[in-house]
Amino acid sequence: MRIENFEAFVNIARLGSFTQAAEECFCTQATMSQRIKKLEDYYKVQLLHRDGRGVELTLAGQQILPYCEAIIVALRDSKNELLNIDQLSIGELKICSSNTPGTYILPQVLSSFHLRFPGIELESQIKYAKDVISEISFGSECELGFVSQPADVGVDDKKLMFEPILRDSLAVIVSPQHPMVRDKWVGKHSISLDDLQGQTLLTSNRKSSTVKNLETTSGKSMDFKQVVALGSMEAVKKSVELNAGIAIASHFLVQDEVSSGRLLSFSIEDVTVYRFVMLVHRRTVSLSPTARAFVEYLKKDLAKMYPTLCCDLDHRRAANLV
Repeated sequence: MRIENFEAFVNIARLGSFTQAAEECFCTQATMSQRIKKLEDYYKVQLLHRDGRGVELTLAGQQILPYCEAIIVALRDSKNELLNIDQLSIGELKICSSNTPGTYILPQVLSSFHLRFPGIELESQIKYAKDVISEISFGSECELGFVSQPADVGVDDKKLMFEPILRDSLAVIVSPQHPMVRDKWVGKHSISLDDLQGQTLLTSNRKSSTVKNLETTSGKSMDFKQVVALGSMEAVKKSVELNAGIAIASHFLVQDEVSSGRLLSFSIEDVTVYRFVMLVHRRTVSLSPTARAFVEYLKKDLAKMYPTLCCDLDHRRAANLV
């Protein structure tokens, strides 16, 4: 049903005249009659009664008039909202992220989004993944959350929507000077979990679930010489560069170091371990125009930046990547 049909009915009801309503709508009386006929056919009732004195609403017409007025307002508001999304002259958006997406993935997207929409005030907070999920679940100021988690983590929260947007693989990272590189791992691109036994593992914190997930998935128990917690992944990377141990990390964290040759990255033969960068938002609350625009912009950017890892098939197709 077209909005013009509702507008024709509302204008005729307001003016009491087909002629005046047709002039206001810049169309002929015949066109107005056709529009009213379509509306009456749709509702299967007579809406208007013509007599020598003009036009009157039938009882059905009187009952349905406020709904038609509301439909016109809703359709116009939705169109204006879409226009506002395209223009986005003003607004604000607060997001919270766990370390991997917040530090290594989102900054480039946030920067380009800000250049495209300079009137939008952006705020990005980095927290532990469980705190991101809690913030969104309890309706904090952060409208969107991003976490890097196994696919089943947190999704039992019925108040939240979890949408995988990137596949995130784990890799073993070592210094080029590591003894195993010069000996057993020379020329390899992948290593087994058994190769890690007896090594010193560097991690950001002792509560990290990475090793536990590896053990669960592979069915093997890991026996490291020592586990050293350094407080942050930046400290872990720097220590690996200094050949203080090995680490298991998202490939997003070490792209620059691997590209420059400061670190080496090995996939794990025994098991394929994927995490997912997931978008989190409240299921029952509609996103603001700014948030919806950012999500759309984000997905398009990720499809170009990480074509083989992007989970959004529609945006991969739009970017001619599949």
